Amino acid sequence: MSNATTISIDGAGLDMSSVFASVYWGFVISLFCGGITIVQAWLYFPHPRDKPLIQFTVSCVHVVSDTPLWKQVAELKRVDIFRILDLASSALVAQSLYYYLIPHFGSEAQLGKLTPELSSDCLMSATITFISQMWFVFQIYQFNRTTKLAWISMGLITLGALITYATGIGCGVVMFIFRSGILSNRNHSFAVLFGIAKGTAAVTDIIATAAMCYLLTEQKTGVAQTNNMIKWLVRLLINRGLLVTIVQSILVIIFFAYPDRLFWLAIHANTTKLYVNTFFAMLNGRDWLKKQHQQGAHTMSSVVFSGASNPSTMASTVSAFHARSNPSHTDVESQFNDKSFEMTGSMGTTGFSKTVVIEDM
Repeated sequence: MSNATTISIDGAGLDMSSVFASVYWGFVISLFCGGITIVQAWLYFPHPRDKPLIQFTVSCVHVVSDTPLWKQVAELKRVDIFRILDLASSALVAQSLYYYLIPHFGSEAQLGKLTPELSSDCLMSATITFISQMWFVFQIYQFNRTTKLAWISMGLITLGALITYATGIGCGVVMFIFRSGILSNRNHSFAVLFGIAKGTAAVTDIIATAAMCYLLTEQKTGVAQTNNMIKWLVRLLINRGLLVTIVQSILVIIFFAYPDRLFWLAIHANTTKLYVNTFFAMLNGRDWLKKQHQQGAHTMSSVVFSGASNPSTMASTVSAFHARSNPSHTDVESQFNDKSFEMTGSMGTTGFSKTVVIEDM
């Protein structure tokens, strides 16, 4: 005996747009963002000289021929951790939409229960957010670990990241336990943990952005080229900080303003993409920064990228010398957190040489 499904060709059908329209379009947008993540990860791969911690953050690195440490390890295929988490997040959301819209289409009983895939996606989102925020702690530590302000900033960011991660994990646990109290008849514990997690994440991103911008501006010198580099780095940090903070704030507002709708889920599905893409954008922005300086007042004849040999040293040395009639030598040291540039240029009849070393973290 076979079961037959009767499909009516008359009538408008069951309209589920009020429930799933926002989630569906949020998922579509997340697919576009996932494609951007793949492109950015691909662009990052040609830079294997980043320090091991950064490479570990974005990938499981295979054997590096000139590093004895890696020669002792079996060769592994480089796997982008962020990209895996990002793609896994998209797959989990896709499976959840399939569950609601295909085998259980129109079922109010199933609609009232959260799928385990969405709960797992919440855990992934918390992990990605934590890694991204702790990356700023590592930046500040490598950039300037001698001042009191730097240590205070690192402490505040670490505290905020831990609170965000703990409450994010708590959200995931509550979502697994109270499956019927998430999409409808929202569980109070879930609402509190969600609000704390997203609110703390926004505040932590503000602190991280402000700390990095302040520490960078403190390193300004009398050399225009170095100051321009600092200016572009600050702009990059501010743009990233504003984008992440605004999205997190909107998510919190929508979550509490519309408790009976799933608008928040559409935004939540894209937060992981946002953190991953801004993370890669800051790494890949170094090439863009190099091109900006190539358009400066001085002609740069060579640009050499190199990794830092000493992780505790982060300095840029700017040397101006060789005036034809009055030779002089000036060294200005400032700290950065990116790549190494070696630039040479000339101005008229006065010889001019500048070397800026921006070491990797």
